[in-house]
Amino acid sequence: MDMKNHEIKIKHDSSSLSEFVKRPLPNDEEVEAFDKYVVNEAKEEEIKNSLARIYQDDQGKKLDIKTLTVKRARGFFFNLVTFIIVMFVLSGAVYAAYNYIYLNINADKQTIVLSFAADREVMAGEEFYYILNYKNEDKVAINNIEIKVQYPDNFIFLESDPRATRNNNTWAMASLAPHRSDLIRIKGKLVGPVGESDIILADMTYKPANFSSEFKKSATFETKINDLGLNFSFSNSNSALVNEDNEIIVKFKVKDQNYLNNFRLTLEHPAEVEIINQAAGAATSAPAAPALQRGESAIPLIKPEGGAWFISNLEKNENEFKIKFKVREKKQPSVNLKIKFELPVEVKDQPTKYYLFHEKDLVYEIIKSDLNINIIINGSPIDQGVNFGQTLNYAINYANKGETLMKDVIIMAVLESDFLDWPSLIDGASGKVSDNTISWSKQEIAELAEVNSGAEGVIDFSLKLKAAAAVDLSKSYQVKSYVRYSVLGKSASGENQSNSIVNKINSDLNLVEQLRYFSDDNLAVGFGPLPPRVAQTTSLKVYWTINNNLHELNDLKISVTLPVNIRWGGKNRSSIGEVSYLSAANQVVWQIGRLPVTVYKADAEFNLDLTPAEADRNTIMIILPGTKIAAQDSETDMPINKTLKAKTSKLEDDNMASGDGVVQ
Repeated sequence: MDMKNHEIKIKHDSSSLSEFVKRPLPNDEEVEAFDKYVVNEAKEEEIKNSLARIYQDDQGKKLDIKTLTVKRARGFFFNLVTFIIVMFVLSGAVYAAYNYIYLNINADKQTIVLSFAADREVMAGEEFYYILNYKNEDKVAINNIEIKVQYPDNFIFLESDPRATRNNNTWAMASLAPHRSDLIRIKGKLVGPVGESDIILADMTYKPANFSSEFKKSATFETKINDLGLNFSFSNSNSALVNEDNEIIVKFKVKDQNYLNNFRLTLEHPAEVEIINQAAGAATSAPAAPALQRGESAIPLIKPEGGAWFISNLEKNENEFKIKFKVREKKQPSVNLKIKFELPVEVKDQPTKYYLFHEKDLVYEIIKSDLNINIIINGSPIDQGVNFGQTLNYAINYANKGETLMKDVIIMAVLESDFLDWPSLIDGASGKVSDNTISWSKQEIAELAEVNSGAEGVIDFSLKLKAAAAVDLSKSYQVKSYVRYSVLGKSASGENQSNSIVNKINSDLNLVEQLRYFSDDNLAVGFGPLPPRVAQTTSLKVYWTINNNLHELNDLKISVTLPVNIRWGGKNRSSIGEVSYLSAANQVVWQIGRLPVTVYKADAEFNLDLTPAEADRNTIMIILPGTKIAAQDSETDMPINKTLKAKTSKLEDDNMASGDGVVQ
């Protein structure tokens, strides 16, 4: 715009503005100079701000720069130590990386394999093999190989293939080529208690061909002993009279599979207990061989030697023998006797080694009294199992072994149990019953008024156990019986007491047997004429039902031997175990074995065929002559044996069957 060609007229009241307008506009040089001035001013301001920040502390306050603090520089020694530490850390990191890369990664690849193969469970004394496999899966050979095996303590070494380099447990090999394998077969047997688990360990050391270092590989394997092949039971009292004969009845039965056909039996006892010598019949001090008496089933070979019995050539049926002992004095309230069963193994140039496979602790309360008094139940002074509903026949024997007369003797039988049927009591002496006791005084037995030195007598009574009922786990399923006495002026005490007998009640095992032609649904499960006819075949169904609630059972077996004219008809079924027919014995067997309490009911069935002969005409035939049930109670450690009533052609369990069962 050309300012000269225009006239501008402005009226202002303020003189200052008028003066400003009158000033000439700046030229280009003046504008450029002004811009440079502004830029320089901005730089100076930025420098000032930066310097201000340098001389501020962390809170933004200005520092006092008048005072100068000088820090000493780190010297050569510090730098040297720092260098050494850094190098040490780096070396450790390199070594750790080497170990990880070579050892761990290579180990994950399983370049060397060492492992066992064997049975997980074996019977005591059963021969078996440990197979030790070793394999080189590396690309190079391994040298200087040594394999050392550590056996379980109760392992009996028999042989190995290949033979050991030394000590029957160490094998040395020069080398093993890449991708090659081999094995060591070790034959032996384990002898120990049932349930014991034994671990074998193997260590293998070797050097890879491309390394100078020695490496190690290990392997383990666990084997459990699941059975002894023998069933043991012990009958004994839990108390012993001082200077009176006491006995332990040991029973054992060989199972179908058994590898312990010879063993040693020892009895550990304190000094006050003396074993009665069988041959002389007199007391002898240990370690004379204990007295041993043959039971009904004779053991083929029993050799007393050095305070022990060596038993061999066992028979399949139940074996029984007795140990007799006396307690010469009462040193303590009770004594502990330990019966041990061990397998002897001959070791070359060393003493015979014994392997323990079973033991039993028997604790006896020691009783010392002037009036010798003892109790016998069902003909035995020792603990034994009893069954629900069984009659207990008691005999209390008393004798004055002192030198003085005893007056006004009171004898009291204490019977502790929730399962005695007191209304069934039969007592010829009419003792007084109060709670769980029966007592006799001179009012009931005149001879108790005065018992002279050397005098003796017997009190007999009987009592039944209640029938089986619903299981109540809060109760103790047993009967504890003992006798106390008092004399004139003295009350009954622990010293005036007889032996005590604990009769544990066997499990409520029950077998229901039915012989039927028709089922519960009125369907025919048999065929043929009914009632039976001569020379014609009639098939009948047998039903077996087991109930058991109280204790676990072992070796449970039901069997029946059939009459001559009764034959197996098949069609068998069982919920557990197996029903089989033994043709040679014409016997039906339901073999169950172990029956836990969780299996409270089990059943089986099968058919029988009967073909009456002419001699059977107009008779009632016996079909099942008495089925037998046998088991071992795991709690009472006593056998359970029952025999059922015979079943006949009358078919007592079948309401639908017509006729009276008389053969036509």
